[in-house]
Amino acid sequence: MMKADNHKKKDRKVLGFIYWRLCDFYNHLMLEKLGVRFSKDLKTYGTINLRISPKSDFHIGENVIIRSHWRNNPAGGGQNKCIITVNQGAKLDIGRNVGISNSTIYCSKEIEIQENVLIGVNCVIYDTDFHSVVADYRINGNRNIQKEKVTLKRGSWIGGHCIILKGVTIGENSVVGAGSVVTKDIPDNEIWAGNPAKLIRCIDENLNIENDF
Repeated sequence: MMKADNHKKKDRKVLGFIYWRLCDFYNHLMLEKLGVRFSKDLKTYGTINLRISPKSDFHIGENVIIRSHWRNNPAGGGQNKCIITVNQGAKLDIGRNVGISNSTIYCSKEIEIQENVLIGVNCVIYDTDFHSVVADYRINGNRNIQKEKVTLKRGSWIGGHCIILKGVTIGENSVVGAGSVVTKDIPDNEIWAGNPAKLIRCIDENLNIENDF
């Protein structure tokens, strides 16, 4: 029985390895087909839901990891995949050493994710309101939709299940606590959390947490 169980474990491991490699190959193939500029060392786990306009600008830097399957993320995420949308005329730039897990990025104007950024499981990043805040505009053609650039500066960390809304800049090395809704800019080296997100603590230059304000 022990030998049989060991063989089954080995078989599952081999099949898992083959599955991840096939997903990675498929993602690379689709990115090339959609005209995305990306480094060949991009690692992906699970198939990514890509909705990329041929008249958009999408770039992925070196050593990026995108997880798009619940089995490859111990933090959970259910059955969710990573969904990336870049509309016509929009620009999405993902810098080097970025990690993204089972999250949604919707780019209708511009989103910049700088180097060494971590984006936790089930986050959503929007640079648009999707609909006008004026009822008449929503009803009659959904006109005057607000769009503003989103920037995640180098070294920032977005905890799981966060929502980053249009026009927001997350400062260098700053941390957004899990489940937060970010509606305004976060300065460098700070920890924010809540709905809407507010300052929790500052982080000094040595990344030591200072006392609460």
